[in-house]
Amino acid sequence: MNPATSLAVKDTACYSCDVSVSPALGALRSSGWFSGLSATALAQLASTASIRSFGSKQQVSLDGPWLGAAALVVRGSICAVRKTDGSRELTLETFRAGDFLVDELLHPDVALSSDSLVAAETSVLLLLPRQEFLAVTRTMPEVALALVREFERRLSRVKALAWGLATTDVESRLYRLLLSLARDQGEVGAGGTVIARFPTQRDLAGRIGACRETVSRIVADLARQGLLISQGRRLTLMPRFFALAGAAEAV
Repeated sequence: MNPATSLAVKDTACYSCDVSVSPALGALRSSGWFSGLSATALAQLASTASIRSFGSKQQVSLDGPWLGAAALVVRGSICAVRKTDGSRELTLETFRAGDFLVDELLHPDVALSSDSLVAAETSVLLLLPRQEFLAVTRTMPEVALALVREFERRLSRVKALAWGLATTDVESRLYRLLLSLARDQGEVGAGGTVIARFPTQRDLAGRIGACRETVSRIVADLARQGLLISQGRRLTLMPRFFALAGAAEAV
């Protein structure tokens, strides 16, 4: 069975870059998006691609021949941010390893939004020229269908953020975000659920539409209650936290 026929968005999250031949070809081989392509097609696509690295907090912008290119996150994470009227940044979306950035693929000459893409950490992107990527979607409808599923998932996430901003307080929104991070990235152990690469408090604040000081106060309060342990970028959520956060999520 062609692996791409059962491609789901979650498949792209399990991602490790094979660089045995070349960075671009290795990234394509390791991605579930392109698992149905032949070796010849992969090599041809890799010959047109480019690997780019971005430092933490560096803005990601594509221009020149890469305007409208599809960008596959190979390593790290990229945030779509927008400034509020008060010049505070709100993180609308976070793209992690295996995710695609294709918002301007169909209309490369039109500014679709005022969002900025910023690397949340040192990140690596695989850039695929617009025409070459569109050619893949024509020969592999499964890739186009996977993109539709990806946009549906992203729309649901933005709707959830908008609903949370309108109906819940900052504390409840933070609890829900921590639950989501625990489900997506956490490793359950005897001492609790460990999130090895936890976002900074500024990133957390941007994702829930709050200020960093408020998030810092809530996290510190949870730590004092023994509901979590913060050690640098490593966060451990204790079992009692889930009972507390579950009540907030049910509201």
